[in-house]
Amino acid sequence: MSHSEPFGGFPGVARATAIPNLFFAAVLPGMRTAGELLAFLWVSRLVQEQRGAVRFVTASQVWAAEGAAESFNQLGGGRQGLAAGLAGCLELGALLGLRLTGPGSDETIYFVNNPGSRRAVARARAGELTLKPETVAHEIVIHTRPGIFRLYEENIGTITPLVGERLLEAVEKYPADWFEEAFRHAAELNVRNWRYVERILIRWAEEGRGNEGAEGDTLEDRKRRYLGGSLNPISRRA
Repeated sequence: MSHSEPFGGFPGVARATAIPNLFFAAVLPGMRTAGELLAFLWVSRLVQEQRGAVRFVTASQVWAAEGAAESFNQLGGGRQGLAAGLAGCLELGALLGLRLTGPGSDETIYFVNNPGSRRAVARARAGELTLKPETVAHEIVIHTRPGIFRLYEENIGTITPLVGERLLEAVEKYPADWFEEAFRHAAELNVRNWRYVERILIRWAEEGRGNEGAEGDTLEDRKRRYLGGSLNPISRRA
């Protein structure tokens, strides 16, 4: 089809790429460039076209896909925009990456960050899974502050749609640098639920983050402070 002609519309039944709804609320607002958005969309499409439990692509495979180079050249800064977009998606946590090295081989592979990919990446890094023959997988270290969604998953568990909405509300209300410390406080007290973390944030907003009481406060003192006198952790994760 000539690009001078208008698009005629999608057919009633067509192959489609699934994008999780959480992407639009938790990832897209944090993207800084069109290259990051394009990188995520193209990786998502290409891995979903693959078969098998472990699905990943390289930057070269993305660039070679029909329409990809043109879209990056038009909107995303060309081949350098693709590289920067992939790096940005790793930083955001939308994609996962591994560096594979072997005889005459050194390349980076990219996964959509979902439970299956997280398991595959962990197994590959532990040497339990070979992703390409005669290669060794290496972690790609991303130097960035964990986002609130990653902090929740690491410290509490799976994010449900309801919890996701509450986390987004917290992002709007409180400074970003509060979250890591609030989750750390909760983990130190072995109280692993969002309601307790939220109590900490509310108290900091009302009384000031530096108003933590005496330096000799015990864990029991801190639990009383944030739980309103109760030492019993709230059992529900939400």
